[in-house]
Amino acid sequence: MSQKKLLLQGAVLLTLAGVIGRIISFFYRIFLSQIIGAEGVGVYQLIFPVYALAICLSSSGIQTCISREVSSRHALNDPRGARTFFLCGTCLSLACAFLVSAFLFFFHDLLAIRFVHEPRTAGLLYLLSPAIPFAALHACISGYYFGLKKTAIPAASQILENLLRFLTVFIIYRIALEKQRPITPTIAVYGLITEEIGAALFSLTAFVLYTFQNSCGLSIPGQRLFFPAPFRIAAFYHEYVSPLFCTAFPLTLSRVLVNLLQTLEAFLIPIQLQAGGMTSRASLSVYGVLTGMALPLLLFPTALSSSLATLLLPIVSELQAKKNTEALLRMIRKSCGACLAFGLLVFLFFFSFSRSLGLFLFHNTLAADFIRALSWSCPLIFLSPTLLAILNGLGKSSRVFLHNTASVLVRIGFILLAMPRFGISGFFYGLLVSQLLLFFLSLHTIRKTLSD
Repeated sequence: MSQKKLLLQGAVLLTLAGVIGRIISFFYRIFLSQIIGAEGVGVYQLIFPVYALAICLSSSGIQTCISREVSSRHALNDPRGARTFFLCGTCLSLACAFLVSAFLFFFHDLLAIRFVHEPRTAGLLYLLSPAIPFAALHACISGYYFGLKKTAIPAASQILENLLRFLTVFIIYRIALEKQRPITPTIAVYGLITEEIGAALFSLTAFVLYTFQNSCGLSIPGQRLFFPAPFRIAAFYHEYVSPLFCTAFPLTLSRVLVNLLQTLEAFLIPIQLQAGGMTSRASLSVYGVLTGMALPLLLFPTALSSSLATLLLPIVSELQAKKNTEALLRMIRKSCGACLAFGLLVFLFFFSFSRSLGLFLFHNTLAADFIRALSWSCPLIFLSPTLLAILNGLGKSSRVFLHNTASVLVRIGFILLAMPRFGISGFFYGLLVSQLLLFFLSLHTIRKTLSD
């Protein structure tokens, strides 16, 4: 099958799953905002920077590395090598995940007070800690399937995790009502834990069945599924362990540093709103409306661009391995053009119907104002993941780190300097400027790389 058909089929499948998952997630957020309120949503959202940092430390860079290496090794007719690399990457990811999980478990109070600056998040971080290893396992298996350009299992797990989260929260909510217990942000964390466990177990079952089904039908009798025969430690280290560490470590380090900056950005928003004269409660409510209502709605259509970006990385890597520059250029032009056109349509929709959407969906005029202000960044928000996926596929992970760092620093600068004076509008200005910077830097690097 041609690369174009593979990309189209995979993108359609992932997009459908993403749309279904986001519809479920969208109604879930509406439901959550109604049962715990804007302030409760704000408190719950404060744990996500820590959660994202934990995912970065344990699996984010390794998942990308697995996807890229599996794609390259399959292009070179080495499926056993691809499976072995996946196994090594998964073991490393799980080892990191258990360490991160233990840190969250034992130091949740310290993180809540010193890092998040909100003591109410301590219990939420404590409950969240067991979910990290399951999230790492799910990420690695998804990376393996993305490398194979087989999206059915990741797509199904994406729908499953959203369903499990919604159902878990709804059931606990009904039980709490019957027993007349207070509804707190803790209920949302239970949903998050169930989501990660369910998705990991589903993906693991699918991977085991897929691997042994293929081994029964295709492998030579006596051939090992993973490790080479005869097994030699030195050869194994140079072929699998060394490339894994050399690629995954700098990629993980760069993502962790960027995530730390994004975490700082998230925590600074309510702090700087208070510096501008807001009370602590009001600033958390504004933060909850922004991150729990307006931004999720605005990012709802990114299911298409995110699916495209996910599949572009292994395809770009494969085309680069085969040195097919002409096909690579066509793929990049069409993908970027489609994302930009789609982003412009989304901008027009949200800009025109922001008030109706905010009042109808959230019954909140502030959410309506935020949707309209954020809509200006839509074309660039939809295009950026595609450009960054292309750069990762080309092996320019260090450039991705530098570009993301510059973008986040611009937003932090606006938060520090503009928000005390202009309020939340300072964040919107910073988001637009940072996305413009990210776009031009990424485009310049892609052009330079392909012209060399």
